[in-house]
Amino acid sequence: MSAEEERFDGILLNVAQQGGSIENILDIFFGFLNRKTDFFTGSGDEKAAEALVLKYYQKHWKVGIKKREEIREKNKIADDERKKRSEDKKKKDEEEYRKHQEAMAEKPNCEEVTEEEAEKIKAEKGAKKEEAASSSSAEKKEGDGEDEEEDSKEPPPEGNGGKTDKYVWTQTLSSLEVHIPVRPGVKAKQITCDIGVDSIKFGIKGEALMIEGKMHSKIKPDDTMWTLVDNKVVQITMEKFDNMKWWNCFMDGDVSINTKKIVPENSKLSDLDGETRQTVEKMMYDQRQKALGKPTSEQEKQHDLLDKFKMAHPEMDFSKAKINYGGGGGGGGMNFGG
Repeated sequence: MSAEEERFDGILLNVAQQGGSIENILDIFFGFLNRKTDFFTGSGDEKAAEALVLKYYQKHWKVGIKKREEIREKNKIADDERKKRSEDKKKKDEEEYRKHQEAMAEKPNCEEVTEEEAEKIKAEKGAKKEEAASSSSAEKKEGDGEDEEEDSKEPPPEGNGGKTDKYVWTQTLSSLEVHIPVRPGVKAKQITCDIGVDSIKFGIKGEALMIEGKMHSKIKPDDTMWTLVDNKVVQITMEKFDNMKWWNCFMDGDVSINTKKIVPENSKLSDLDGETRQTVEKMMYDQRQKALGKPTSEQEKQHDLLDKFKMAHPEMDFSKAKINYGGGGGGGGMNFGG
């Protein structure tokens, strides 16, 4: 889009906000042409005026369709690349495992030891069994608590949002929609809607404000639009300033929703490009894992690497190793101290 085309965006956005709906916007525009120009009165041919309107409609329609196809193709390419990387990684892991199995098969299955060494090995195996039993018991207790949380009957929040006696709100990772009922018959010009970076004032002119105060977090005021739907509901659309964060409420002080119940599928991830969607899915997975006290994707990756290291070095004793998978900003580590 050229600078020339963007020059009137501020004025047109204000018209769109005041118009309230696409029907009203078009009615206002053609009404303006009728009252202030000779678009209708200066042309003796109705078809010529109609053809002129269709000419520019078709121009921007084609640009919009082309843009939509480019986004779709870009997402497809990103998805294909991600799938290929996943398949390549799987093949690489399988090949490493196969080589390890072959290396293990080449080692002798048994070796001669003295009676003293045999007793020592037996004692070590007994100690490992006791440690494994103790660890299993602790994991079972922890798992019971997780099962209780997972079995919670509380459903995911509808639309990833919530509702109060004044409005209903929904959200994706990047945007919000707020639906505020107003009495039937209210006109768009009667609505007062003043939205700042982190505050909102909403009401009907001449009456007490229906909503006033701080919002949960910051938004982008320039990307905000409100529409009066069927003269009975005002729909406000906002873009979040931080588009990688879930809100647990719309207005500070309102009842909070459980953001741990939100799942990526509810957030229109299909609208994101492949790389961004992969990042968001990883972030949501890590958020759920932390909430359940389980390892994040990075910690799982470190755990898998350690397992492969153990398999490659069966001669090493890991029974007394203290493993730190990180998560506190200091990185991971391993300590073989007693």
